[in-house]
Amino acid sequence: MALLNAPIFLLCSERSGSNLIAKIFDAHPDVSAPGAAHLFKVMSECANRYAVSSDELRGAVLDLFDAKVSHWAIDEWTLTRRAALLTDLTHAGEMAAALYAAEARSGGKAHVFTKENSSFRYLPMLLTQSTRPRFLFMTRDPRDMAVSWVNGPVMRGGVLRAAERWNQDQTGYLQAKSELPAQTPVGMLRYEDLIVEPEAELRRVCDELELEFDPEMLRFSEKSRSAQSDAKRSAMWSNLDKPLLSGNSNKFLDELSDDAIAYIEAVNGPLMEVFGYESVRADKPPFGRFETLDALRADLALQEPYDKPAYQELPPEERARFENWSRLYATMRARPVHDPDVLLSQKR
Repeated sequence: MALLNAPIFLLCSERSGSNLIAKIFDAHPDVSAPGAAHLFKVMSECANRYAVSSDELRGAVLDLFDAKVSHWAIDEWTLTRRAALLTDLTHAGEMAAALYAAEARSGGKAHVFTKENSSFRYLPMLLTQSTRPRFLFMTRDPRDMAVSWVNGPVMRGGVLRAAERWNQDQTGYLQAKSELPAQTPVGMLRYEDLIVEPEAELRRVCDELELEFDPEMLRFSEKSRSAQSDAKRSAMWSNLDKPLLSGNSNKFLDELSDDAIAYIEAVNGPLMEVFGYESVRADKPPFGRFETLDALRADLALQEPYDKPAYQELPPEERARFENWSRLYATMRARPVHDPDVLLSQKR
């Protein structure tokens, strides 16, 4: 039996407004959108390293839940009570869904909204746990997404990684959308439109998702319980308890070099056109100061950061949360495959 009733699955690149839109929906009286936990993402990659229906698999899901950076209401439950949710479950996907469903019930909400990175990669796991699933795709100008990525103290890499991730995620969304049943509710939202006309855009998207718009969504910074808690847990989420920033676009014009903009547009030009983002370099050489895209990329790679000085300026408790989660994720991925023959069944 599917554990999620009419959930809304978000497909969105990191640093593209994914946390913002989650908190907006979390303010809806019928929707629970807890902070990022990456339960489906990580378990879609690692479930085949554990025996089906084993205590070890259940323990891995619970460990992953406990290591998340965000705060959920069911964090206040005892471990025994959370573990009881998984006792009779077999597969990793249903265990993740059970935790999401419990969080929704704890707030008296009927539906779950998930914010998990690159969700198109594990749609089968999500769909198996859902009755009448709905999808919201949100995109952002890749040049501004890159600015946010570069400025994010916990984000590995810079312009190159941001541009390539944006391309992968938008391509993955379009592919996933083409494969969904025709009757599946799908909403489409651009970050820039949301911050300029929030009510009109939210009314439209809610209609596409067959969800009644509620004015409380516009007061997400006050009404979303997870916005209040998560804003204090990470510098990456510090604006979640504040109203929408209506002027938060086109920052790339001041913060990115012409070479960086050239690279993003060269890599993503056709997709940018699909989503209505125009080039600002139409009359300039396509690869900035360089003759080829490879030469441009090689130069930008010399500036691509791995660790960022701003990371060391974060509060120690915040760094500890990120590092603890990263260690656990690395440990899970390093485990040997339990049995290749059960890979497909584990991903249900």
